[in-house]
Amino acid sequence: MGRTTKIIALCYAALLLAPGCKVDSDDVQFWKETVKGPTRLAAVIGSDRYEPELRTEAALAIVEMDRSDVDALALLKKSLDDLRTDDPGATETIVGGMVPRLEALLAAGSEVSRSGPDPIQVRAKDAAYMVIPYAPEENREELIRSVLRWYSADFEGRSLAGDYSAEQVTRALGAKAASQLVGALDAKMTPAAMIKIAEIIGDNGDTKTKKRAADRLVTIEKEMEKPAFVKWLADEIRASLKASGEPADEARISSLAVFNRENYINQGVLPAMRHLGDQEVVAARLLRIADTKPGANDTKAWVERLNARRATALKALEGHVTRRHLNRLLAIALDSDNTIEVRDYAFDRVGDIHSRSAIPRLWPLVQRVGCAAASCTASDKLDKRLRWRAGELVLSLGGPSMIEQFSARLPKVAGIQYEPEELEGYATRMSQMTPPPTSTVIKLLDSQEWWNRVVALRYLERRGGDSDVPAMKRLMSDEVGVAGQGWSELNPPVKKVGQVAEAAIKALRSREQGDQE
Repeated sequence: MGRTTKIIALCYAALLLAPGCKVDSDDVQFWKETVKGPTRLAAVIGSDRYEPELRTEAALAIVEMDRSDVDALALLKKSLDDLRTDDPGATETIVGGMVPRLEALLAAGSEVSRSGPDPIQVRAKDAAYMVIPYAPEENREELIRSVLRWYSADFEGRSLAGDYSAEQVTRALGAKAASQLVGALDAKMTPAAMIKIAEIIGDNGDTKTKKRAADRLVTIEKEMEKPAFVKWLADEIRASLKASGEPADEARISSLAVFNRENYINQGVLPAMRHLGDQEVVAARLLRIADTKPGANDTKAWVERLNARRATALKALEGHVTRRHLNRLLAIALDSDNTIEVRDYAFDRVGDIHSRSAIPRLWPLVQRVGCAAASCTASDKLDKRLRWRAGELVLSLGGPSMIEQFSARLPKVAGIQYEPEELEGYATRMSQMTPPPTSTVIKLLDSQEWWNRVVALRYLERRGGDSDVPAMKRLMSDEVGVAGQGWSELNPPVKKVGQVAEAAIKALRSREQGDQE
């Protein structure tokens, strides 16, 4: 559409109310409420016969319209797209003129409302983000700051508001936007919001931004440890109880404050650190927490809280440990004074490092007897669990060359018990090796120990082929009994190795048939 055509269209839209099709600010404001008003506002934006100030006012009027019958942003975008094709300079002038008003609308959102953000602020936020590509270069960073500052004022309440989420905006705008979010990290924000901000920064921030965010999270975690933070939580709880008419029992308030502090740590700042775990300051802090053992005189409640933090810290280190962390993690994993949850996560992190140098220190656990009688003590059960945990880790770290040594080192005392899940775990680890160690595993079908024969059968049902079935069939007549909890609970129940062989052959053939279809 040429300029002359646009003028004619505008005159028609204005119904030729005045000679020369005169339009002023009153018309622009009036059109916000009329049926044909949005079309007329778009026409004003696109016509060069009007002063830039009026065209800017028309663009802002589209943003400010409270209309359910018009997609205001789509209309504004189309108007700017059309104008930019004909007159890029005019587009920049109009959008540059919009910036102060958009910033003012967003700044008005610094006060957080319990009922959620004001719709006009949401529209202003969406518009501010949408017009960034059209704005003069010198205004773009201002708009980015304003949009991110608006989100940051109440991240949880606003991050999904409008047509563009905080995550969408940050991913689209990149490192500059991510940098603006660092200032939003605060000890008193909700755990969910803290995690999401850390995730966005971890995904989109540049090196400097990630370092700032990492430092901030460590500072926040230490702040949460202090009495002042617990006092703030107590004040919040006291006010909430008072508002609801419930009695404000101080002992209850104190207990709830400590409980909530642990939630802020274990469900907020520590999981948030996971997204920045590649930063040295974060990794060091998480390892420090994981290393912190309870004292001999600590209360049971504090010991439980501390161990929960240690487990969470180790979990947050996933994907962020290296060979230099191995000895510290092994020390935690092998320390019998630590809870099994703490040790489990430490074993996970040892596995993340993929270092064979951990294997020598794991052999003593692999060789633990565990249960060797009809009844098992709690200590026996723990030994069995640790054997299983360490055994899978040895196979994962050692690969095919470790299978023969591993099978030879499994304890073989009279009455030894191996649960089906444990042997399944070993078979699964072997089946995940590359290249498949079938020639090594198949030799275990001739092992003197029933559990090694079961591991071989379970491996072959996963990775074997038709050519392996004859060797498996030889074990269908194996009358040696299996021993351990869980065998009788299988469907059908298993009492002998021969039944394992029969089930494994059936599973192999079913898999082969499925692969051919």
